[in-house]
Amino acid sequence: AGEAPYGAAIVDFQMPEMDGVELGKRIKADPAIQATPLVLLTSVDRLRDGKELRRIGFAAHLTKPVRSGVFLAAVAGAVDQSDGTVAGAARVPDPTDSIVRWEGARVLLAEDNDVNQRLATRLLEKRGFSVRIAPNGAEAVDAALRETFDLILMDVQMPIMDGLEATHRIRAYEADGGARVPIIAMTAHAMKGDRERCIEAGMDDYVPKPLDASTLF
Repeated sequence: AGEAPYGAAIVDFQMPEMDGVELGKRIKADPAIQATPLVLLTSVDRLRDGKELRRIGFAAHLTKPVRSGVFLAAVAGAVDQSDGTVAGAARVPDPTDSIVRWEGARVLLAEDNDVNQRLATRLLEKRGFSVRIAPNGAEAVDAALRETFDLILMDVQMPIMDGLEATHRIRAYEADGGARVPIIAMTAHAMKGDRERCIEAGMDDYVPKPLDASTLF
């Protein structure tokens, strides 16, 4: 009591006695602290509906383990950058807002279609990402094992090696001591069970094609 509100609150979803979502609801219900920006951390098996979380008042939610660049970008996006003060309740930034930028973060784009390559690259570079393209799963695995990336966008259907097998191989390498990189699947045939298969393969989430900027970010 009597102290200035925190610039942001980083909340884990899975906690004893009260989970992070319930804590977020209580923070947003308290007039004294409801303007505090909230960032939720979740594990892969605890993925939440992004629209539901934004409705509650979370500025962002991240899947653990979180790469430092992605984490810092999310926190920066949740806090007013003009003076470092708490963003107002009506000023919670959307992930697609230009205030949220990932300057210099590296993305491996595994995609064999030229049109989709250009579209995804344009969307990513517009928001500050550096993009490296792999036209098939085999090249994606080779790049992931030789270079450092903050995120991998993995098409599911590719020649030589599909995205599921490529993900299996990347995760096997990481299990032997490599740093875990978030992998988001891209699929042109969004069918029931697709998301579950992607998660089972070791991916963190998936987005349908053609890519929509708001869904992607």
